[in-house]
Amino acid sequence: MDIYDYNKGFELLKNRINIKDLEKIEYDKEVILAGWIINIKNIGNISFIILRDQTGDVQITIKKDIFNDLEFTKEFSLHTFIVVKGKYIKGIAKKYKEVLAEEIYLISEPADRLPIDENSYFEKRMNYRWIDLRDPKKSLIIKLTSYAVKYIREYLYNNNFIEIFSPKIISTASEGGAEVFELKYFDRKAYLAQSPQFYKQMAICSGFEKVFEIAPAFRAEPSFTSRHLTEFTSFDVEIGYISSHYDVMKVLEEIVKYTNKKIKENFEDEIKKYYNVDVFVPENIPKIKMEEVYEIVGKNNIKENGDITSEGEKILGDYVKKTYDNEFVFIIDWPWTARPFYHMKGEPMKNGTITTKSFDLLYKGLEISTGSQREHRYKILLEQIKEKGLNPDNFKYYLEFFKYGAPTMGGFGFGIARYIKQLLNIENVKEAVLIPRDPNRLEP
Repeated sequence: MDIYDYNKGFELLKNRINIKDLEKIEYDKEVILAGWIINIKNIGNISFIILRDQTGDVQITIKKDIFNDLEFTKEFSLHTFIVVKGKYIKGIAKKYKEVLAEEIYLISEPADRLPIDENSYFEKRMNYRWIDLRDPKKSLIIKLTSYAVKYIREYLYNNNFIEIFSPKIISTASEGGAEVFELKYFDRKAYLAQSPQFYKQMAICSGFEKVFEIAPAFRAEPSFTSRHLTEFTSFDVEIGYISSHYDVMKVLEEIVKYTNKKIKENFEDEIKKYYNVDVFVPENIPKIKMEEVYEIVGKNNIKENGDITSEGEKILGDYVKKTYDNEFVFIIDWPWTARPFYHMKGEPMKNGTITTKSFDLLYKGLEISTGSQREHRYKILLEQIKEKGLNPDNFKYYLEFFKYGAPTMGGFGFGIARYIKQLLNIENVKEAVLIPRDPNRLEP
């Protein structure tokens, strides 16, 4: 047998099954498996390979009396990809299911010695992210992201939301700030969208009552924290005919409850095994006004514009866990100074500070969502743009959405990676995406 006979190996792949599918197969049945080698052991006339694919691990037993000699096993290195034809046997292995090999072929060249291992430092692991993700603990992150998005979509489609797909090359910064990536668009300037904010509001003005989008967003923040990415997947919702921001929070709360419930039902054992986390499904999410939040976090954790620091978020998270036995909390009624121009103003605080009909959702002491009721009245919106020191001419097309009639509306943006980070108690949000982007990283 020539293990380098790629054509025979490729032919076997036509009838390959996943390792997990062995659960459905009777002993002594012929099977074909493929994956990468995570361990090799030679003991006399027998070699043992632990083979892994996306669904699990299996022991491949290679006997000399079947293959005549075992010299070919010296060609195998860790993480070499192979295909195996053999018999599924009861065997004596306690940790793994076992297959007695009858044919083995390489499906690519033997792997070079790996440049990383589980003890490699963070940035080096990110340099070889595709190898890092062969660890089932790491790949679970990507799988959970996929299913979280599935459950979010499931809830929204079941509740008559329309999914939209808005442009990511735009003429004006979405948030009116400086944290945008500028690019040359033929003979003029353009920007990568920070969010679909303007377009989801346009959709409401078009007559759609409930819309959402799950798509890339870009922030040119020169930030090197464990909470920030320059490119991320944003989940955005906009709803028409709302009475206040409380209507928006109700929808977001139901999405969180539905998604966490489905993840708990389908992935509880894996999450417990790899991350020792019990998935929390809230019955309800408490709401605390920013005015009260200031008292909880203390003045040292209040920024000049009225926002709170990341340390303040952690303090509030601990407070909510202790007081409400909850991992989630809405901070509501933010000061106008800490919010963008399109947030509707609300009732003032006791000290006269102007507020907005807005909220943040914190999960275990980290903000994962921001939302509000929008200002939809053209004249007031125009004044708020000016009040923020912005040039109305830069928002000409956005303002036009509201000149020809508009209903009340509100919505939120939700960071998928931050949500997964907090769900699993991962230290760095870069671990919660397939390939991270930050100020220093453009590769791989």
